[in-house]
Amino acid sequence: MSKKERNIQIIENEKMVNGNLVLELTIQDEVIGSVKQDGMRYIAVLSNGEKLKLNSRNEAVDYLLRDYHLHRG
Repeated sequence: MSKKERNIQIIENEKMVNGNLVLELTIQDEVIGSVKQDGMRYIAVLSNGEKLKLNSRNEAVDYLLRDYHLHRG
C-alpha cells in the first residue's frame, strides 16, 4: 500500500547572530536546523547539534530537509 502524501509548510527565518546571517528552518513550531556561512562554505546544523560543511546554501537546506524526512517526518 502506498502512503498518502502530506504537505508540510517549512518556514525560513533569517536572523543575525553575532554579526553573521543565520538561516533557521522550522516546521510548525519545531526548529529542524540552521545554516550559516563559514568562509566560502556553509555549515548545516541539525537540531541535535550535529554539523556538516557543504559547498552551497541550497545543499545545506536540502541536507536539513532530507534528515527531517528520514528521521522525523
